Amino acid sequence: MTTPIEVLYIESRQNPRLKDLARLWDRKHRDGQARFLIEGLREVQHAVISGWGIEILFFCPDLFSSEAHAEWLGTIRDNRDQRVEYIRLSVGAFEKISRRQGPDGVLAVAPYRQQRLQDLSLSPAPLLIILEGLEKPGNLGAILRTADAAAVDAVIMVDCAIDRFNPNVIRASQGMTFRLPVVSADAEVLQNWLRDNKIQPVALTPHAKKSLWQLNLSAPTAFVFGAEDKGLSPLWMQTNMDPCRIPMGGAADSLNVSVTAAICAFEARRQRDMIA
Repeated sequence: MTTPIEVLYIESRQNPRLKDLARLWDRKHRDGQARFLIEGLREVQHAVISGWGIEILFFCPDLFSSEAHAEWLGTIRDNRDQRVEYIRLSVGAFEKISRRQGPDGVLAVAPYRQQRLQDLSLSPAPLLIILEGLEKPGNLGAILRTADAAAVDAVIMVDCAIDRFNPNVIRASQGMTFRLPVVSADAEVLQNWLRDNKIQPVALTPHAKKSLWQLNLSAPTAFVFGAEDKGLSPLWMQTNMDPCRIPMGGAADSLNVSVTAAICAFEARRQRDMIA
């Protein structure tokens, strides 16, 4: 089994560097250092393939769960990026910093990258997902995974209590957070930007008269979703939006926000594929 040539081997669980590293699981320290942790081969691979770039790669061959891990690390060794520091850890040291049950022996440190509205490269008929006030990392991660699968141009976050670098977001997205633009924006600035780019915002509300199936989603569209307990703020509902609902036949009067986003994104994708 081949592994990269490490510049350092850490065996002790009490190593000061590991203690500093573990602080990056906390948002305060992530923001302070503008760095975050990525755990798991699949997630690290997506970060590397997407060109995100990593600063440090920690690995523990004794925890590799498949030959794919050794093969990928062998490829990294053969195409070694001199800007990446490689550090091998003992099982105990790796488990000290891991946040997963049954870790697979791969963990990386990567720098923050902030994207702006004006930097977005939009398709001729943009499809966007806007999230206001989202609080649950699992929901954001699931939405990012869906957005990538549905070829959404970008996900835009407004007043969200969570950040895309939260480890639960990265895991729930299965690394797709690195595959598409994710932007944070002020609501008023965003509304002006949507208007300037002729993108119609669409709000989902159970009280709307119009069904999602009745909308023309082949046109430039931005779906706007609020937190499940609060919904969208008045600032959004007072704008020139096209409200719609998802028809439901059971006793439930609402859906999880990540499920709603998936239905909307793939209905837009279906309509667009029909005229392609």
